[in-house]
Amino acid sequence: MANGEVEFGINITGAARADLNFTPLADDPFVLACRRDHPLANSKQLTWADLAGHPLIGVSKTSGNRAVLDQALATAKVQLNWFYEVNHLSTSLGLVEAGLGISVMPRLATPQVEHPLIATIPLSAPTVSRTIGLVERRGGRLSPAAIRFREMLVQEWTAY
Repeated sequence: MANGEVEFGINITGAARADLNFTPLADDPFVLACRRDHPLANSKQLTWADLAGHPLIGVSKTSGNRAVLDQALATAKVQLNWFYEVNHLSTSLGLVEAGLGISVMPRLATPQVEHPLIATIPLSAPTVSRTIGLVERRGGRLSPAAIRFREMLVQEWTAY
């Protein structure tokens, strides 16, 4: 990105560098993913405290999603006990499907249509979201195609 190989990117964190701009597009809240036969599956909403005592599947501490989650929960003084740790959100969903535990993940990482095995439930107290946005070189110039694509992304995501 910063060395000019790409014109812009999509990321979940703000620009931590002075040479990059971050344009927020959407907030993506973290939700609980569990099997439909799990005791929490019929809940309309859950708090983080409701997750205690259940085997919890999380992504690696090196993940940007985990960093967002850990920071927000530390601020709220909520502590989770991860039972499994995986490298990819899709692996987490596979473990949930297999009945090995429940997982906390961004809503956009969960099935977007009715899934026969997996239920998703909003989490609150606190509500934790990741921000998805565009990352661009500060002062960089976009090609006409990149300008149009960027406009389409902003239009589509801000309607989300």
